[in-house]
Amino acid sequence: MAVNGCNREMNEKFRQLYSLRSGLTFVRVNFCVLLTLAFLQGTLAADMNCASVRYTYEEKGVSVGQVPKDPLSGDHLTVCPQGPTCCTQEMETRLQQQSLREFDRAVKDSLSKLAGLLRTRATRFDEFFKKLLTQSKRDFHEMFKRTYGIIYEQHSYVFTDLFEELERYYARGNVALADALDNFFSVLYQKMFTVLNAQYQFEETYLRCVSEHMEELKPFGDVPHKLSIQLKRSFVATRTFAQALSVASDVVNNMVMIAPSQDCIRALTKMTGCPACQGLPELKACNNYCINVMKGCLAYHSELETDWNTFVDIMDKVAERLLGPFNIEMVVEPIDIKISEAIMNFQENGHEISQRVFSGCGKPLLGRRRRRDASELSFDTFNMGADSDNLDDNDDDGGSGSAKLTKLIKDIKSRVQDTKMFWSHLPYQICNNDAVAASPAKEDSCWNGAMKARYEPQITGDGISNQQSNPEVNVDVSHPSSLLNEQMFTLRLITSKLKSAFNGLDVDWMDMDPEDVSSGAGSGSGDGNTELDDDTEDGDVDEGSGDFDYGRGGSGGRPGGVGGGPYRPQGGDESGRGAAGPDRQRPKNTTSGGNGHIREPVISVTRAVTSYLLPIVVMWFGGIFSDWL
Repeated sequence: MAVNGCNREMNEKFRQLYSLRSGLTFVRVNFCVLLTLAFLQGTLAADMNCASVRYTYEEKGVSVGQVPKDPLSGDHLTVCPQGPTCCTQEMETRLQQQSLREFDRAVKDSLSKLAGLLRTRATRFDEFFKKLLTQSKRDFHEMFKRTYGIIYEQHSYVFTDLFEELERYYARGNVALADALDNFFSVLYQKMFTVLNAQYQFEETYLRCVSEHMEELKPFGDVPHKLSIQLKRSFVATRTFAQALSVASDVVNNMVMIAPSQDCIRALTKMTGCPACQGLPELKACNNYCINVMKGCLAYHSELETDWNTFVDIMDKVAERLLGPFNIEMVVEPIDIKISEAIMNFQENGHEISQRVFSGCGKPLLGRRRRRDASELSFDTFNMGADSDNLDDNDDDGGSGSAKLTKLIKDIKSRVQDTKMFWSHLPYQICNNDAVAASPAKEDSCWNGAMKARYEPQITGDGISNQQSNPEVNVDVSHPSSLLNEQMFTLRLITSKLKSAFNGLDVDWMDMDPEDVSSGAGSGSGDGNTELDDDTEDGDVDEGSGDFDYGRGGSGGRPGGVGGGPYRPQGGDESGRGAAGPDRQRPKNTTSGGNGHIREPVISVTRAVTSYLLPIVVMWFGGIFSDWL
């Protein structure tokens, strides 16, 4: 027979055909080989079982239209290999749509998991910090109410305003922390000065002069300097860390919207749909074949790799700061003790400070005042630690708050670090799914794009530039994705902010829309090239650093006339209005209604008498003396 007579020559010609991959040239194909190929094609058509195509897809819940009972010629196909086929033109179109849906679902599942992981951690961190700040404010109010009594209650809004500024910074970022803290201590200085010199009447111009001497006199010692440094760098790092998690989550979600190219869709159809046209609906793509297709289809996604890895690295460094010198809990929780220490410093040196102010600003006029009621200012008001034996009764956390924060930050740190190389690994991750591609162990019995055989081409490199050698997908490198560029820009901005926070510098959030902050969307300032300073002080957070050069968002100067007017706690207007202006109503006490742990400073008996009793006696006799005049 003609076929049998040509077997030997046919084998030789096939050997020459396959030697093309080694650089040899196939000269001609004679009639004998063509006859053999026609014979094999007929055998393949006879072996096709088109009924299995309908059964398999209907079992998957996928409609492929009218499946022919017998193989067709395949001349109508535009994507799948021509020749004997079980696909009509309509089926090929539907398989193309199904391939695109499966690709979109695979990419969306992977990206949604990453975005959800980041968003969940951002939410947990945000909730923990807000709870910490609320508890600290509650503890502050309870301690100062017990320690300073009516004087604190009359001026509680001064302290409430400080917490509101801190909360506003964390929520919106549009607060100059340096100025907020300067203003707080300036107002506190004026209030204490008027209380310690209650026998005098102070005009607004005089209080302005009092404020001008604050830098020189340092009435609170070094507490304002240390506390300002600790609060600023901890709040900046904490907020930037939380915002970065949300911004990164948004970036990942936005990458889902990068649509595949038409050439990618054709490659996907050829990879996942065309086996059905060959009567092999269950045959999966070879693993390396799948990876090449995915690298071509996800070329734009992989361009995010460099910026993403840089972001992950700086997030890791900021997390280390939050576990160490920038630990927000070690700054926020004892804020009541630190401010109380500042007040005690002033009380101990109040007479000397007052005399120096009088020397610089002039001796104020004595004012006529009515005699106080004993109930308004009494020794019982300054009840220091009467219930000190029960201070820990309401501590729900049992000291576990710090452990919870450490565990939370370490979890975030680990999870974020695991996402490094995510974008370059994404094609491998998708193809490692058995529902998408065959395992590498089945490299000889998988779909290679034309038949059931080994896939020979090598895996291409990562990124758009390497896709020029991709044998499966033609990537257009001349038209970059604007959506990709936006995500790269956003990552670079938040990375720049993280670098500034790591170095203890201010972060400018003024370029963010306040309405977008809660969603984490937004950008920052900087060129993204801020260098990291690994020599930033890593010492005890409570001690601070007197030499720490902390960048300020504003001028850092104190506005003149912060006091706003004379303080009249007993005579005249008893509403408690003062520094905030004549229309400021005395705010209600910020009573928590909870069972917060009340912490009070541990002081000696001598210091207690000096700090609390002596100023009361001075004010008492000063008031009596003024009433005689």
